[in-house]
Amino acid sequence: MKTRLAAVLALSGLLLTMSAYAEDDTALPGAATATPVVTQEPSATQTPAPQQEQASGTLVQIPAGSATPTATPAPAEGPLELAPTAAPVVTPAPTVLPGSDETIQVTREYRWFVNEYRYTRGVTVEYYDNVFAVNHGVYGLTPFASTVPKEYFVSDETGAYAVAPLVEDITGAMRVRLYGGDLGQTAMYYGQYCERIRDKADRIGFSGIHEGIDFVYQAGAPLHAILGGEVTRAGDSNGTVGIYNEEYGITLLYLHCENIEVRRGDVVEAGEKIAKEGKKNSGSAYTHVEMRYGRHTSSSPYRDTSLTSDCPYAVMQQALGVTQSERKVITYAGTQRQLAQTRLVAVGAEQARVAVEAELERQRLAAEAEAERLRLEAEAAAAAAAEAERQRLEAEAAAAAEAERLRLEAEAEAERLRQEAEAAAKAEEERLAAEEAAREEEEEMPELIDSDSLPGAQDGYGFAESTATPVPQATLPPSNP
Repeated sequence: MKTRLAAVLALSGLLLTMSAYAEDDTALPGAATATPVVTQEPSATQTPAPQQEQASGTLVQIPAGSATPTATPAPAEGPLELAPTAAPVVTPAPTVLPGSDETIQVTREYRWFVNEYRYTRGVTVEYYDNVFAVNHGVYGLTPFASTVPKEYFVSDETGAYAVAPLVEDITGAMRVRLYGGDLGQTAMYYGQYCERIRDKADRIGFSGIHEGIDFVYQAGAPLHAILGGEVTRAGDSNGTVGIYNEEYGITLLYLHCENIEVRRGDVVEAGEKIAKEGKKNSGSAYTHVEMRYGRHTSSSPYRDTSLTSDCPYAVMQQALGVTQSERKVITYAGTQRQLAQTRLVAVGAEQARVAVEAELERQRLAAEAEAERLRLEAEAAAAAAAEAERQRLEAEAAAAAEAERLRLEAEAEAERLRQEAEAAAKAEEERLAAEEAAREEEEEMPELIDSDSLPGAQDGYGFAESTATPVPQATLPPSNP
């Protein structure tokens, strides 16, 4: 019962929050499809990885399609057309959202750091806690070094901080100059605490503080000089290209480069191709851009517990002519509201999906039943046709048998009549032959003498008692042989 009551109260609070903050949050990249991602502690690597948040353990995955805008690529060769230099930099006033504190608070705390040799050391550091920022495609709450000026952060109604829109404008202009077009994405900011890793004793600590800005596009993409100047470094174990700009008195260091096309001492123009994006001494292809005042040839050998490089935002804003846009800030609270709306939409979509699937299943069953009915009817019709065919064949067989019987009877009768006719004809022939023979015999027979007229015939010719008169020998019939 308590669980149900808590669920009802949570849902009511969610609906009230959505009603109170119904403003448009479409500035969040990919917010319509973003989902919370609970991450495990990352393994040890020098490649920047998604930052584990401090407060709630919730990270927001920004889809790659949203994080990488589409634009027309710039030519691979030759300098780029640059934006005009703006007026001197005017430091923006801190941006404070409704319901937040008027100032950005600094936290001082003892934190663990793991060095490059996987040993842990504890250091008391000052930082801005729970800053909502991107770390290689994943938004989460992460600390930032307090040496980054406060004006580059804002706070929301929950008290969580976020990177100011101006920072995104400045890093966006740097990215466009670096890749020669609106390509790739800003993957990590200056002063951001890097990923947590484990030491040799399996203890967890931060791997250091990020000394520059990471940009990600694709391996082999042409890299161009953000500012012109003299090449101070043209390759090392980190794939470093250093360019000193005398106008602003700074050195921009580009790390992890491959196929470097400049040499130390060369003078390059802003927008001139210098190398290709690579993964030298890193786990994946990206470009780390770091700014240091003065003439330098390399960055720090490894991340430290304090920043040794300089904040690039003010110089880059002036050098690239960046003015603050109307970009909406991506805050933790806004993201949570958007995620809540997304979940509600997802619930409605799920219910609609279930209803559609149920209707489709009903239609499928009805179609199967209709198909079965038609199949049975077709089978019955086929059986009836087979029975009709059988009866037809039987009738044809019976008719053929009867016809054959009648034919045989007719043939037998005809044979009988033929034999009778032959017999009659033969008998007629025999009769005629007999008559002909008799007639011929009659014609050829000699004249007979009447025995009664012979002398002594009256006396009995063998039958009288008187003495018989001898009959001439010639008149006696022939004796049997």
